[in-house]
Amino acid sequence: MNRYGYSIFCDDIRNEAGGKLSFIGCYNGVIFISGQFPLVLPKLCVHIHILSPASQPFNSIAVRCYLPGEEKPFFEEPIETPERHDQTELVANLKTDTGAPLFIVAATSLIFAPLELRSSGLMRVRAAIDADQELRLGSLRIEHAA
Repeated sequence: MNRYGYSIFCDDIRNEAGGKLSFIGCYNGVIFISGQFPLVLPKLCVHIHILSPASQPFNSIAVRCYLPGEEKPFFEEPIETPERHDQTELVANLKTDTGAPLFIVAATSLIFAPLELRSSGLMRVRAAIDADQELRLGSLRIEHAA
């Protein structure tokens, strides 16, 4: 089993009662922008999930976001992970009889308000895991509305 992850791109993320999250205005792979570049979005949110097999605890995770046409990330932030032995102990204490594989999950919500866009193209989200693996977490195509 390999590590994998995904991103949800949306207009807003709200914390609800009972620890629930609501994603408002989710994008299905593309956002159509009216107006001329460069332009500023009042807010764009990205919720990220990274899953690792229980046998591969995380040492470190850094999330990186890239804007269209940019080689360097406009955002880079570590995600705090429990110590490796704490992750292993947590998984060992899980009681499951389903036979389904167990995963360690890291998640975070990113809120960019405002967000300046200089051109159309792909907004990419990546994670550097344990300093030696880059994991692709998704992208959002930014298009000029016709």
